[in-house]
Amino acid sequence: MVRRSLLFALLAAAAAAPAAAQTPTPPDPDASVIRIGPFGISPSFVLREIGRDENVFNERDNPKSDFTFTLAPQAEVVFKPRGMRLAYTTGIEYVYYRKYESERSANQSSSARVDFMLAWFKPYLLASGTDTRQRLNHEIDARARHHERVYGGGFGIAVGTRLTLGASARTTALRFDDDTTFRGENLARSFDSDIDTLEGSAGLQLTPFTLVSLAVSREEQRFRLASERDSESIRVTPTFAFSPEAVLNGSIAIGYRRFRPRTSALPGFSGFVATATIGTTLWNRNRVEMVFGRDIRYSYEQNTPYYLATGGTVTVTTELVGPFDVRGTATRQLLAYRAFRGAERPGDDTVTGYGGGFGYRLRERLRLGVNAEWARRDSDLASDREYRNRRIFASLTWGQLL
Repeated sequence: MVRRSLLFALLAAAAAAPAAAQTPTPPDPDASVIRIGPFGISPSFVLREIGRDENVFNERDNPKSDFTFTLAPQAEVVFKPRGMRLAYTTGIEYVYYRKYESERSANQSSSARVDFMLAWFKPYLLASGTDTRQRLNHEIDARARHHERVYGGGFGIAVGTRLTLGASARTTALRFDDDTTFRGENLARSFDSDIDTLEGSAGLQLTPFTLVSLAVSREEQRFRLASERDSESIRVTPTFAFSPEAVLNGSIAIGYRRFRPRTSALPGFSGFVATATIGTTLWNRNRVEMVFGRDIRYSYEQNTPYYLATGGTVTVTTELVGPFDVRGTATRQLLAYRAFRGAERPGDDTVTGYGGGFGYRLRERLRLGVNAEWARRDSDLASDREYRNRRIFASLTWGQLL
């Protein structure tokens, strides 16, 4: 059993002691938009989803339509004194609905990380937090206020010029407001939990553009109001990471997870899980990006405590004449639910979407886009879980690398 005292002991050691092989270091101030000595500042501003949401509440019958937009300024500050790198990112997101005031929100997020550059021994510490009413996942349609806090740290040890050994510890706390409900279920009871994770890793730099690593981790999740949902997991995850300068860039992690609920009444899961975010450029004009994931997720429903989520998104962007581009997206998520032993298999939910649009690059870091999206959810569990939605909207992005 992973003891909380062991977790914080390792964090304390990390503070006095390089990041694990697959853990990225913060960006260099020289890559920032604004540079002042050892400081680098990268501001960004996004005005997105300006248009009509044809199904504000994801309802099957009598969907509600409203005008909406989201305003999201953000800033990243990097400070690089001798022997140390500190990175701090903060942002706020304002969501506006003209008619349905209950859906308006101000969502905040921030993160901080410090890396100690001690030759072959590089410890790091990190912390992040979010306070948001954005939907938690594809399953929950309610915009319910929740808070997440993550604290962690670790160290890496360089063995020669190509091999890095590392260890890390992380604790994550998720909390919903006590009075938030969805379909009659109290979301605080369903999701309020603490996750403690210990991980060891080894990474090998195969080429200047390719890093392969292996991580082994142990995870405990304990629920504040529903101890019957407690679980333990073991993960073994090989990962390939590719440099942005390579033909294929991003990372691919395909591994094994053994998920064991605390109660014997709920069946466990053993099988492959994956996380991939990769991209490539074809014929200098076509950018193809793919995000894929497969893993266990807890459900809000008490009778189907968790599901296996499998799916991803593909985006293709083609540069046209001059500053114009065209973009298409397609997404699909399969939620395969698990019930208690002896119960009938509950069935699956399937979320699909597709869309496309045009973009105009006004400046190097300024892009205007007009997009259309169609989304739907089909369900084997209950027909009232299904919905259809269509949105036509514009977005203006400044400061992010496009």
